[in-house]
Amino acid sequence: MPASLTAASLSDRQGAALVGGLLGSTDHGDPWRDAGVLGYRAPAMEATKTAPRSFRDFISEAYPSYAFHTWAERLIALLQRIADGQLNRLIVCCPPRLGKSLLVSKLFPAYWVSRYPSRVCAIASYSAELAYAHSREARHYYRACGHALSKDSTAVGNWLTPERGGCIAAGVRGPFTGKGYALGIIDDPYKGPEDANSAGQRQKLIEWFQSVWLTRSEPGAPGGPTRWGVADEGPSAGQGEGQEQEQERLGAGSAAQVVVLTRWHQDDLIGWLLEQESGDAPQHWQVLNLPATAEPPEQQLQFPATCTLEPDWRQPGEPLCPERFPLAELEQIKIRAGSYWWNALYQQRPSPAGGLLFQRQWLRQVPQRRPSSQHQARLGQKAYAPLVLSCDLSFKGGEGNDYCAFVLLGLVAEPQQRHPAAEARAQGQQLHRSAANLPALPPPTQEGAGASAHLIEVLWARHQRLDLPGVVKALSETLASLALQGLTPDAVLIEDAANGPAVCQLLQRQIPGLMAVRPVGSKVSRAHAVAPLLEAGQLGFCQGGNDELITELLGFPNAAHDDLVDAFCQGVIWLQNQHWRGNGRATPRPLLFSR
Repeated sequence: MPASLTAASLSDRQGAALVGGLLGSTDHGDPWRDAGVLGYRAPAMEATKTAPRSFRDFISEAYPSYAFHTWAERLIALLQRIADGQLNRLIVCCPPRLGKSLLVSKLFPAYWVSRYPSRVCAIASYSAELAYAHSREARHYYRACGHALSKDSTAVGNWLTPERGGCIAAGVRGPFTGKGYALGIIDDPYKGPEDANSAGQRQKLIEWFQSVWLTRSEPGAPGGPTRWGVADEGPSAGQGEGQEQEQERLGAGSAAQVVVLTRWHQDDLIGWLLEQESGDAPQHWQVLNLPATAEPPEQQLQFPATCTLEPDWRQPGEPLCPERFPLAELEQIKIRAGSYWWNALYQQRPSPAGGLLFQRQWLRQVPQRRPSSQHQARLGQKAYAPLVLSCDLSFKGGEGNDYCAFVLLGLVAEPQQRHPAAEARAQGQQLHRSAANLPALPPPTQEGAGASAHLIEVLWARHQRLDLPGVVKALSETLASLALQGLTPDAVLIEDAANGPAVCQLLQRQIPGLMAVRPVGSKVSRAHAVAPLLEAGQLGFCQGGNDELITELLGFPNAAHDDLVDAFCQGVIWLQNQHWRGNGRATPRPLLFSR
């Protein structure tokens, strides 16, 4: 060191660097804002800090047109407690298209990072694309409120602040390894009903949550984050034992967790988290459960005693957000969705009152029609147009193998208007020429049909274990027996999936009228498509011969066998698509669920 550079002059130069140099300079500024990299804090900068704004004020600045509906105010207050370090376990259940992701996964991460620029927020959704979209919007709102990004990391899936905090995003079961977070947000971890209804997919999500997501959680400091973004050293001397216990109960010191989703299944991620509350390490979740219409207290969903449930502020039957979804619109959604999806997606009760998909009160029985009467034969009328035999086949006849299921269904024929002249001529009577001017008679009332006649009827259902020769023999005998009864099917439907095209071609040569039907979706998804028709009273079961099918329907999807249910749903969907809609029949249209 040169002799001229004394200790006093070195001290002066260091002081000048700290006050007027590149790091923390107030005269020339710090264009890269990299002082946080060295852990440097300029006293002048600390003196100019002000208390952080509230989350509500941040929203007003970042999103000036945001409508602060009542439900949103409740959620904003809970998220404010997360930001203030007073709460670190929050579950939010609410209907689709309400705007939950805008608040939880876009605006709140931006606010939280602005409060704690040296910490990391993680966002996970069912796909990386959706998680990146949330992170991109969070970055936008963060910058819109005047906060800077680090120049070396501005990607939508991984953007940082100059203090090296920021936001990371990925799909569930995605690449979070090697990264840590102080705020974790899981928003819509299921892609749709098939994902949520798959036991395998649900288990994979739970394993990812345990082995990846929770292990990336930062331990934090004992007192949790303060309003200045610096962890406390611990409880102050003024804190009593009760306050320490309250901090421990809230999980103070560990990363905050927010899980928000629309319920799809009783064993989804939230169902699993609530089940864990009965174990040795309850997390004491704060729960905001928002059904689309308020329920009476005695019907409200019960949560574990270790959880804190936010009270519902509404009267029974009152809509959650009438500004977006008035009660009349919710009633239409309930009709189109059916009870199962209404209870799950909109009421956040993923099991109907009966606990299963098909309800006993939907299964209406009707007397069987007699299609071969002499009167109908003279007029060329059929009781069903068309009549189909729907089959779910297995070609292994062993005791432990699946059944072959056969279900006979018919679309009720539309009664034709009768003209007196036509009926008189059919009976061999002579008519005056003025008979052509007579008006048509109303359609005859069919036996067993009333004002609310069913449009699709199930005549009978049966199943047995058969090998391939047994299947061919059983089908041939069944068709011959039906022909003697005047019930020749217009089509014989088999599933063109697991057994392959070769078997379908063999059966087509052996069985006349056979059609291979390629299934769309899983068995459960097809059952969900049929359930609204059953609930609307547009399917009936002829008395006798359907007991086994009804038993399977009531137990589905948890029953030991579902072969008859699969054959039943296959036939109903085929009739609906090929004939019902083609004739202009108005049917309950299932909702296309989206977020």
